[in-house]
Amino acid sequence: MKFLKVLAITMGALVIVAVLVLGYLGFVPGVSNIFGSNKPKDMGVTYTAADYASAHARNGTTRSVLPAGSVPSITFSGSHQVNTVYTQAEINALLNNRQWTNYPLKDCQLKINPDNTVELSGIIIMNRLKGYEKALNLNDMGTILDYLKYFPGDPAFYAKGNIEVVNGQIVNTEISEFKVGNLNFTKQIQDNLPGLINNVYSEIAAYPGFSITTLKFTNGKVQFVGTLPDSARTIQQ
Repeated sequence: MKFLKVLAITMGALVIVAVLVLGYLGFVPGVSNIFGSNKPKDMGVTYTAADYASAHARNGTTRSVLPAGSVPSITFSGSHQVNTVYTQAEINALLNNRQWTNYPLKDCQLKINPDNTVELSGIIIMNRLKGYEKALNLNDMGTILDYLKYFPGDPAFYAKGNIEVVNGQIVNTEISEFKVGNLNFTKQIQDNLPGLINNVYSEIAAYPGFSITTLKFTNGKVQFVGTLPDSARTIQQ
């Protein structure tokens, strides 16, 4: 009996430790709330409605609403050249005002550091990923979805690195850190970077009328040269 009692206590302790560890890593929703694994890293980035208005005006894309149940849930038409520089606040305003029912991110923060490295944090809305993939006819998200299927709820993510686009080609790319919840996937990202870059090309191509000739993060701002759609219609959130 004493042995069984010790065994029960030991097993109970192991279960508690396992729950705490998995919660820290982002697998157990209730415990994840305690550890903050489901909350994005706060980098102190802020923006205002005025930042969104100024950035959206320079984009030159007219937005309108599709009826509920429309297939696909997002459509684009036309294309025009854009050559502009966005402030950090304007980019964050654009990231967080994507009014589309399948947009899979929320609570994003993008920070441009003095050394021109970029940090990005946010939350992945899991139940929108398949709709996002289907609406844009993406066929290369399988690996990402395989990683994320083990996370209950909507996990936080964090990435840090360098990226630059010159003459339409992604160059000077380095990912120094990538985490989902508190699980570190940096090595997996680094080992599969060429394939992931190809995925980025596919995703860019999936947006009709959208292209990137130049993308550069420097001095706390983002230089963008490329094309954007004349109009975008979406099913609203």
